[in-house]
Parts: sequence; C-alpha cells; structure tokens
Amino acid sequence: MSGAQAERHQGGAGAPPDLSASPRALRWLIGLRLLVISTLFMGVLIIQAGAQEVFPLGSYYGLFLVTYGLSLLYLVLHLKNVSTGLQLVVQLLGDIGIITGFVYATGGLFSPFSFLYLTVIVEASVFLRKWGYLFAGLSAVAYGVIVDLMFFDILPVTPNLVGGALPSNIRVLYQLMAHVVGFILLTFLVTRLAESHRRLEAERERSRQYQALTDHVVRSVGSGILATDLDGLMMHLNPAGARMLHVADPEAIVGSAVEEVMQLEEHSWQRLREAARVNSAIRIEGHIESLETWLGLSMGPLSDERDQTVGFVINFQDLSEIARETERRRQQERMAAVGEMASRMAHEIKNPLASISGSAQMLASIGGLDHTASRLLGIVVDESRRLSGILDGFLEYTRPRSAPEQPCDLAAMLRDCVNLLERSSEVREHHVIRLECPSRLMARGHEDQLRQVFWNLSRNAIQAMPEGGELRIEARAAIAGVVLQWIDNGTGMDEEVRHQAFEPFVTTKPGGSGLGLAVVYAVIQDHGGSIEIDSTPGQGTTVAVQLPDEGDKL
Repeated sequence: MSGAQAERHQGGAGAPPDLSASPRALRWLIGLRLLVISTLFMGVLIIQAGAQEVFPLGSYYGLFLVTYGLSLLYLVLHLKNVSTGLQLVVQLLGDIGIITGFVYATGGLFSPFSFLYLTVIVEASVFLRKWGYLFAGLSAVAYGVIVDLMFFDILPVTPNLVGGALPSNIRVLYQLMAHVVGFILLTFLVTRLAESHRRLEAERERSRQYQALTDHVVRSVGSGILATDLDGLMMHLNPAGARMLHVADPEAIVGSAVEEVMQLEEHSWQRLREAARVNSAIRIEGHIESLETWLGLSMGPLSDERDQTVGFVINFQDLSEIARETERRRQQERMAAVGEMASRMAHEIKNPLASISGSAQMLASIGGLDHTASRLLGIVVDESRRLSGILDGFLEYTRPRSAPEQPCDLAAMLRDCVNLLERSSEVREHHVIRLECPSRLMARGHEDQLRQVFWNLSRNAIQAMPEGGELRIEARAAIAGVVLQWIDNGTGMDEEVRHQAFEPFVTTKPGGSGLGLAVVYAVIQDHGGSIEIDSTPGQGTTVAVQLPDEGDKL
C-alpha cells in the first residue's frame, strides 16, 4: 500500500482521493497560522494600549479566540495521526470561516482583506489539486453571504467601517462577480502550475530512480566495466573491475590513462581505440603480466544522449581460472597420451632388461674374470636395477587406480609424515618443519596413496632447501573442501619448470627420476582434487592441494 493509499485508508471515506499534503506541510500550516494570528493579536493590543479611547474590539478578540481554539483542534488531530487529507480539509474550512469573520469585522464589501480568501484557494489548489475549485466556490459563497446579509440589513454594519452608505445593487453584483471570477481564475492557474510542478517532480524522480538503478546494476554486475574518453583517459571503473585490476580506490584513477590501469602485454590501446571507432565493437583477450591475470575484453563506443561518440566503454572478465582449467585439461590429455605410450614401452623394456641383468649376474658368477670385467658386469647389474626401479615407478604412475572408498584422517596422516620426515637423513639441523592443522580433518580417499602424496611433497620441499630453511605444512577445512599447503623458502623454480613440473621425467634434482610429482598429480586427480604450484626463483615454493571434503558421509 502506497503512502497516499494508506492515508485514504486511515482517514476513511471523507478524505479526498488525491491528496498530497505531507504531515510536515500540515505542521507548517498550523505554525504559520499561529504566527500570523499572534502577530495580529499583539498589534491590536499595542494599538489599544496607545489609544486614548476604547475601540470596539470585541469581535477581533472573538476571532482570535476561535483561531487559537481551532489551532488546538488541528494539533490534536495531527497528534492522533488522523489522515492528512482529512486534517487539510478541516483546516481549510476553518480558515474560510475565520477569514469570513475577519472580512465582516473590517467592513464586509469594503474590507481590504478579502484577498485572504486567495490563500485558502492557493493551498487547496496545491495540495488538493482539482478540489481547489470546490474551495474557491466555498470562499465565493462565504464572501457573498456576508455581503448580502449586510446589504439587506440582516447583519449590522458599523458606519465607521463602511465610510458611508451601501452601494447600489449593480455595484454589489459587480463586486461579487469580480471576486467569483478572480477566485476561479486563480484556482485554474494555480492548479495548472501545481500539476506542471508535480509532473516535473515525477519526471525528476523517475530520472533519479533510473540513474540509481543503472548505478546499482553497474556496481552489482560481476564483470568489469571501464569507461574512457576519446583520448583513453579513465572516466569510470565499477567495483568488479576494480577488484580484477587490484585498484583500491576507483575514484583516484579518474583521469589516468587506461594504459596505466590495464597494461595489456599483447595489444596497443591506441590501435584498439582506432579499431573500435571503425568497427564499433571489438573482442580480444589479453594478459596482464604484473597481475598474472588473463582478461577477455569487448570494447565499443560510448555515446551521449545525442548519439555522439564521447568515449569508449570496455567490458571485461577475468579468464584466469578458465585459462588455468584449460591448461590443466591440456596437461591431463598430454600426460594421458604420454603415459599410455610409455607404459607400453616400459612393459616391453622390462623383459629384455631382466634378461640383461640375469645374464650379467651369471657372467659375474663365473670364475676367472679379471678385476675390470667384474667391475663392468657390476655396473651393468646396478644400472639394470636402477632402470628397473624407474620403470616400476612409472608403471605405478600409469597403473589404473581404484576409486577412493575409505575415510581418512588427514591430520593424523600429516603428523605421521612429519614424524618420519624429522627422522630421515635428508633433514639437517638447519631445517625447521612446522605443522599447522586441526586435531582431526576427515576426507575420503585411499590412505596409502595419500600418504605417498604427503611424503613426496614433503621430501621435495626439504630437498629444495639444501642449506636449510623452514617448511610449513598447513591444512584446514574450507567451503570447497580440504586445503593443504606445503610452503618452503628454498631455491624455487622458474616459470618453464613450474609449467612442466607434473610431467613425467621432468626434474631439476641430480639423479632424480622425475616421477614424484607426476605420481602426486595422478593421485590427486584420481581423488577428484586439484594441485597448483606457486613458485619464485630464489624465494621458495608453495604447493596447494585441494581435496573434496566428504567427511559428512562417514
């Protein structure tokens, strides 16, 4: 229910249907009325006090008393929250009565105060719209009744008020008609002006609402919106765009060049603006290296209300996660193809390798060989065993795994891993290992495989800090599952190595097989999780693993 409907419902059937007076306006009317009548009352008292004779002011005192009484009534109605429409009607009717009495007391037909009726007509026309004609008629009737009653000697007329005899019938009729026509014309003009004002205010309100809605849409939309002038200077950046571009205060960059805010590595903004002028809309993808963000952009002209191009509007989205997901899928496909091919080759190599190793051992057992021959046969046996171990690890990497079925306490597994790691020969006195995890952290998975993942990642972190350093292992429950992180301050890795880290046989360690992270990646994928590496050469590496949290299914 709207405000006007609520007022009509509250005021009952007697309230006009199209009122627009607010409670604040009614309070102003009551206050102004009291101010005017108090001023007149004080003036009368001052005149009477300074005069040597007593004027017949009883009628004035009566008017003052009635006005104060009516004002008290208006105030009571207002405090009782009576409908504003009903309050306004009561006040206007009371004003007509008071003005009529004042006009009579000051001369009736000859009173110079008949213009006070115009204030009632203006109020009615402004607040009651076309109901102003009704109050114009009531004012004309009240004025005509007073004049007629005085003209026909029904009401007494004090001679000193009229200054002489009453005019003729034609003069009285002319006076009445002039007032009636004036009242109606004033009502017409004020009503038209009030309607025009209301339409203008309604149009302004619609414009404000539309502008606010547009602003809310721009602020709430998930994609970035950036506006520039024709020279590429920033005019607007919405909150989503500010978050993508890591801009703390969008207002602070107004007037800056778009090249400073969105530094696309592969594109020239000058050429993009020229292309947008010609083609009206262009779509590109670009990389911001400083933010490690991949963006998809659409750029088109920004037009004003006269359809004149005043700048450019750029709509952009962060495609970084899509790019990472595409890279993960590409890596999965490549690794699957390599694994399929390599597993077949590994099976084919193991059989002749076993024959070579066996033959070498048999030759070594035959007596009469010199020292050089025995040493060479020992090398063949040792290298055969080493190669066989590599093939066994690779077959383990490529072998299909059963679906995770068992509930696992990841916190307990991490504590066991840290205990073993602290007792291993690879951990030296300059290494510090910290574990930060809750007492219990449940997930579903294959316990042996997950233990192998934790061990491989922990060993890699220790081996990346040959001179010592800190390894911090963190585990916590998150909205999307369980998050585990291995954070070291070791040697780190460059971008090329980081992108190939999960591929088989890629390693930076002397004597490494390059299968540790490949096995980790395969296990995490089998568990429906994800793994990412963030590394800076010379500063350290962070490996983040996310596993589905299915502890609620236990």
